[in-house]
This record gives sequence, C-alpha cells and structure tokens, in this order.
Amino acid sequence: MPVTALEACGCEIAPDLERRRLGFRNPNDQRAYVAEYARFLEARLLATELPHFIASSEHIQAWLTTRERIAALDEFLRVRFSQVTYLLYLRSQEELITSGYSEAIRRGARHDFATHLDRHGKIDHWRALKRWLEVVSRDRLELRLMTRDALVGGDLLQDFCAVAGIDLTGLKHPPRVNTSLTQEEIALRRRLNAVLPVQARSGGLNPLYTSALRLLRPLFPGQGRLRLTGAQVATLRARNHESNEKIRKRFFYHREALF
Repeated sequence: MPVTALEACGCEIAPDLERRRLGFRNPNDQRAYVAEYARFLEARLLATELPHFIASSEHIQAWLTTRERIAALDEFLRVRFSQVTYLLYLRSQEELITSGYSEAIRRGARHDFATHLDRHGKIDHWRALKRWLEVVSRDRLELRLMTRDALVGGDLLQDFCAVAGIDLTGLKHPPRVNTSLTQEEIALRRRLNAVLPVQARSGGLNPLYTSALRLLRPLFPGQGRLRLTGAQVATLRARNHESNEKIRKRFFYHREALF
C-alpha cells in the first residue's frame, strides 16, 4: 500500500532489495503495480458488504517519510473509504536498534553493532509522529505503546484486536516469525556477507548463500540474543530523551517514562 503514495508523489522505492523483490525493473513496473493494486482493492470492495477494512504494512513508516507522501496515502484511502483511521504503535529505541541491526545483517550488511548504534541510535519518534498528526489530525490517529505494561493483556495482537474491535474468540494465536538473529548467527552472516550476495539477480534469495548458511550454522552454536550493555542503554536513552519526553507529556503524561 505505501507504494501507491510513492507513485503519486513521483518517487520510486529507494531500497534496491525491495525493488527486486517486487520485480520493479523500471518506473513503468511500479506504475503498473500500483494500477493493478487499485483495481484489485476496488474489486474486493465492490464484492463485499463487510463494514470494515484493515490494512497493515511495515513499510508505511519506513517509506512515508514526508508529509507529501503521508497525504498521498491518505488521499488514496479516503476516496475509497468513508472513514479512515490510523493505528500507530511506538516501539522503544532499545528494541528498535537491536532489531534494526539484525535486519541489516539479514540484508547483507557487514558492519559491527557499535557502528550501527553510532549511525542509527537517534530514533526520533516525535519527529515522525508530528508529520502524521499534521496530515491526518489527532482524531484520526490512535497512538499506542509497544511495551507490555501498556498493551491489553501484555500482548500486541490482543491489544490490536481490542483497539480495532476484533473479537478474539475462536481465533488462533500465531507463533512469532522473523525473530532477531542470535549473536552467533550475526557473526556467521557477517562473514558470509563479505564474500556472497544475499540476494540473487532474480530478486529471491541467493541459493549459494542459503546453502552456505545451512552448512556453516552448526559451527556457530548458541542462542544468545544481542543485548545492549548498560553504557549503550544510557547513551541511547540520552540521545532520544527529548523526543520521548515530548510524546510522553502530550499523550502519556500518566507514565513516568515513555518506555
């Protein structure tokens, strides 16, 4: 769905990895993809009498980084729906930095965690939130914290269903997928990333990479997740304190700290 906003703004998907995955060889491929998605969505809406439509995309926050792009998505939705509401979850910078590093290694990065923390440790939630507030307004945005003590039942899916009005009765709770890499697998992948591309030219995973990963994994045993040191936690909190405090004071004033 965020591709529709990029197309409306005359922008292409920036990450080469995503373009390959979607099969976008040139701007015309992206244009055709958006047109096909619009046709698909409109056909589904005509064929149903259900009152609500729920969409989710992890790329919305990553790709819609300007007011113009957010407004383009909002316009795409508002011409098709009578009411559009956004549900936004904020995740702590401590979790985001380790998760982001794990994802960077999955995509072929080779740098160490200290370098990643130095480059990406400033995660300004207020700056991003302010753009959404200015475009869609407070009354169409539901803001939640992705932390156990703020979630209904301490669970993200339970919280989402509670806010979205979805009855959990009879629904199965899916297992977690795409969990962060262990420290051992990070070490292995960093070495592989130096000699083999993660992605094939076709856009899929490089079979040589996946074979090497499978064969070498037994040499890197262990299940230890990446953990921040006390000093790293302190540095990260200091870099993001001002931004977090702006949000806490405006939306979560009853909490001693945002996270």
